[in-house]
Amino acid sequence: MGWRLQDCAGICLAEAMIAMAAGVVVLSATIQTLNHFQQKLWAQHDAIAHHQDLRVGMGVMEAELRVAGAAAPAIGTGLLRAEPQEVEFLANLAGLVTTLSSPVSSSQDKLPVGDGSDWPTGKQLLVCTEDRCAEGRLARDGRPHRLSLTEPLGQAFPAGSSVAVSNLVRFYVRKDQNGTTSLMRQVDGGASTLIGDVTWFRLVYLDPEGKRTQDPARVARVRVEVSGGGDRRVLTKDIGLRAR
Repeated sequence: MGWRLQDCAGICLAEAMIAMAAGVVVLSATIQTLNHFQQKLWAQHDAIAHHQDLRVGMGVMEAELRVAGAAAPAIGTGLLRAEPQEVEFLANLAGLVTTLSSPVSSSQDKLPVGDGSDWPTGKQLLVCTEDRCAEGRLARDGRPHRLSLTEPLGQAFPAGSSVAVSNLVRFYVRKDQNGTTSLMRQVDGGASTLIGDVTWFRLVYLDPEGKRTQDPARVARVRVEVSGGGDRRVLTKDIGLRAR
């Protein structure tokens, strides 16, 4: 007697294989969809993070450009270089200011001051009257009523002359070996990245009448334009110099 194929109970093997194949297709499509949304979410997260970096970096530039030259009116705006992708200036970033408590001679390297506490060794300082300034450098940390210089100022100054720390600040763009452009911040020789992956950066200098100028002494406002991180939008900020 020959063998007879019995009816399948429940699901036949062929049906099970078809169902499994369909399940694999659906699962694959689901995974691809999830990957797509995950990549899109990461891209949005990166864009938001970079936009936040732009705003934070812009805030640092604004705060430091605004006080360029402010601690020493005799030096004007304090701008030393005003280029489309680079600006260099003098500013008292920590707000360390005092006055001479008594006159000093041109050969004196110890300055009697109202308060020299917390003034760090090696910092450059400016001693100024209303119409002139002299530079000095701290030989050691400041004391409550005295600042010691590495050498004399070379000029005599009356009591009441202002004394202020003078930081050399520079913002500029730099391209690394991979071709990525970054906005750099340099203070007293030490540089660090302020904004990474910059695709556009430009500085526009405006005089008191709102006209463009390249003369550092005429600059009243600096317009900063920056974008990056794949975002085509350009963040623009006009920064007024307090010294003007």
